[in-house]
Amino acid sequence: MLAIYREGLPRLATTFASRSLTRIFPRQNISRQTKMNLMTISQLLDEAYNKHKIFPEVVDQFDTQGLLTIEYQQKDQVTLGNTLSVDGTQEPPKIQFTLNLPNQEAELLVKEDDRFLLVLTDPDAPSNSDHKWSQYCHWIVSDLKLNTNNAGGDDSLSTILDFSKANDLVSYQGPAPPEKTGKHRYVFLFYKQDPQANLVAPPDRPTWGTLVPGSGVKEWIKKHGGKSELLAVNFFYAQNKVQE
Repeated sequence: MLAIYREGLPRLATTFASRSLTRIFPRQNISRQTKMNLMTISQLLDEAYNKHKIFPEVVDQFDTQGLLTIEYQQKDQVTLGNTLSVDGTQEPPKIQFTLNLPNQEAELLVKEDDRFLLVLTDPDAPSNSDHKWSQYCHWIVSDLKLNTNNAGGDDSLSTILDFSKANDLVSYQGPAPPEKTGKHRYVFLFYKQDPQANLVAPPDRPTWGTLVPGSGVKEWIKKHGGKSELLAVNFFYAQNKVQE
């Protein structure tokens, strides 16, 4: 999907639909024999982002360029707003980014030396009605690489992100929503990193160090990310067991 099609709508490969879309949209009836066009996928994603106020509270609307499949150690998958346990999300998850390889009408925008950026942020700190700590920065990893070799020989490309060779700007911190604050959104954002970007860790996790309630990744990217391009978003909810 990281491609520009000169004519017509780009279409997702069957492999892409069967392996990734059924994880992201587990309740959707997606057949292995059905190819969904990018407009349809983008509409489904935008509906989720609007419903859960990812737009505009976390990021402005963008053109989806890929899918993130995220799985924690207990095999809990992040599926656009499902609820996961606090205990089950304390260790960094396994993350896979999936895109389509180009055909002769497309130009692939991913090159071997490109780098990518992953962020995890909480826009509901300390609660969804009190944003004095929002957004809360949970994770920033820069200089991730994608495997541009398609060993499987099909028309999709999936890469499990290798964090061992990346730059951990802010170490992973699992969800820790306070008591009686309801559900918190935990939002993963995946960017194509601008090689000229001046990526530095924010001075603090609450409000990403700005001291401005409600600010966060959008402001940080604007200040430090240069022309880094947002490609994909996924998110889940978690809450403290004590709510009364």
